[in-house]
Amino acid sequence: MGIFRNFSISTTWVVRLLWIGILVDTIAVLSGLSELWLLSDIESGSYDYDLAAAANRNDLRQGAIGIIQLVLYVAQAVTILAWIRLANKNIRLLGAKDMEFTPGWAIGWYFIPIANLWKPYQAMSEIWRASSGSPDWKSDETSGSLPGWWFAWLVANVLGRLSFKLTMNAEELPELKNASIALTAADVAGIVLSLLFLEVVKEIYRRQTAWPAASALRAQDSAGLAAGDTV
Repeated sequence: MGIFRNFSISTTWVVRLLWIGILVDTIAVLSGLSELWLLSDIESGSYDYDLAAAANRNDLRQGAIGIIQLVLYVAQAVTILAWIRLANKNIRLLGAKDMEFTPGWAIGWYFIPIANLWKPYQAMSEIWRASSGSPDWKSDETSGSLPGWWFAWLVANVLGRLSFKLTMNAEELPELKNASIALTAADVAGIVLSLLFLEVVKEIYRRQTAWPAASALRAQDSAGLAAGDTV
């Protein structure tokens, strides 16, 4: 199976997981708002329901959503990093020249402290521009969705760390409310991040499939699969 076909399959899975993430984060936002209303009722003392039962349901719901988000985050991270690596390899296979970032370093910079604040964006920008098929791709400009995606990535990470720190240290009611607000804000940022990255993924894939060489590579993949079926 060729790299181009692998990239097509990887793109499909990235898109699916991003939409699942958007759905889960939307549910998380609604759940977070529900928790804030509960905490506000406790703070004001104005409630006419079983507070202990409501608090228990809230904790179970929030805990379950958190576990689902964690599992989904790991699945997304593995799939997206594999997609970035394949996108870099695929554009080289199609004929892009003089690329600075190797497939390995296109994902490796995400794990280097400090440098991961800008290097992964540069690597993705290079993939975006090189995917245009232009001999002068280095001078091409990127779409607003690409810097928007990276800004959302940084904001989502800051809010995620802040919400975790506040949650771990929360003991009094005001602290619990602040932690809940930060967590809900992080979930909103996660939705924005996923929507912007969807645009980045789709545009890079569209650009690469528009290359004249792409049709030939797809034909080779199809012929290889057909030959494998007859063996």
